[in-house]
Amino acid sequence: MEQSKKYANRFRLYYLLTLMGLCCYDSYISVYLEQYLHMSGTQIGCFIAVSMVAGLVIMPLYGSLGDKTGRYREILMLCTAGSILFAFLLSMQTGFILLIVMGVGFELNRCSILAMADTQAIRYCNSSGQPYGSIRCFGCVGWIAGSALCGFLVRQFGLDNVFARFFMAAMAFSLFILFFLPGKAEKAEAPREERVSRSGIGGLLKNRRYLFIIFFALMTGGLAEVVTSYASLHLVSTLNGAEHLVSVYSIIGSAPEILFLLLLNRFLLPRLGFKKLFLISASAMSLRMLLFATVPSIPLFFAAACLGFLTTACTTGLNVQYIGKVVPGSSIGTAASVYNALFMGGRALFSLLFGAVYEAAGSRTVFWICFACAAAALLFALLSGRLEPEAKEASL
Repeated sequence: MEQSKKYANRFRLYYLLTLMGLCCYDSYISVYLEQYLHMSGTQIGCFIAVSMVAGLVIMPLYGSLGDKTGRYREILMLCTAGSILFAFLLSMQTGFILLIVMGVGFELNRCSILAMADTQAIRYCNSSGQPYGSIRCFGCVGWIAGSALCGFLVRQFGLDNVFARFFMAAMAFSLFILFFLPGKAEKAEAPREERVSRSGIGGLLKNRRYLFIIFFALMTGGLAEVVTSYASLHLVSTLNGAEHLVSVYSIIGSAPEILFLLLLNRFLLPRLGFKKLFLISASAMSLRMLLFATVPSIPLFFAAACLGFLTTACTTGLNVQYIGKVVPGSSIGTAASVYNALFMGGRALFSLLFGAVYEAAGSRTVFWICFACAAAALLFALLSGRLEPEAKEASL
């Protein structure tokens, strides 16, 4: 039990450090490209989309390799080290072509970090009885701490001097923590009927609840991640806010997520179930995008941003758990990686579309499109049949 708690705390520290680094990249990449490299909206969308597409092939391969070998930690270490290297190379580029090349290399490594970490954490929680939500919430703590620290450093030294260095430092510390996480995992055995009827990627694509969560995640959490870049641009370029306010936006949208994830496994999920939480996520996304598209000032924009945690908390804390309940245990790594690959592919398409829309019609039009997609996800979840896992697959 003591060893179990020790590993839980190491997972918490890993998520804290990793999300500190990722928040800097995700929050500031579009501002960095526009303000310092003077790229157009179409070029920004192209950069984000092409780099994401690069991860579509590699992510399922990593997941399948992890399921076959049990070496999730080693794969995670390789991806983390690669992301540090390519972040450095990316920061050295000023030309569009080389920037795309280095962005592809960066995303090939960065894309599998959370997929592999979540897979390892879910397997650990299933075997130890530790609540996944209370572990994953430290990612929110890291996002908030990273946003605050990054915002302070940007204000003091400028984004150009902080952007890559902050990411590399945070990821270097998270790489060190990986040495102290559980090593090779035992391969989980599924019941015979599950191995026969739902094995491999083909079986996953016949699983209706698995297909539901992929579509739903794209229309809510996927949009929420893509729109972060355009919300940052909207704040700086449309509402004329200072660059450091991007960090304030990140904190406002993430802070309540900590409490939500702490309550998720002990209170919210047992009482509400997956479907009601999915409906809450889609409703919050719809309302937030509607407000972003219409509010005229920074204070009202921040007020709307407060709804963000309801979508992102469900995406980070609920979707992977749901996958763990509706697919065979022996395929969790593959399922999580395919989910993340398709999730990333959808984000890439949205990024490409939104880049052109932003350049042609402005950020408010981007938010209107997001509102329509989130409303469609809300309707789809509302009209879907039985979504809850079997009683024997009760939540962690």
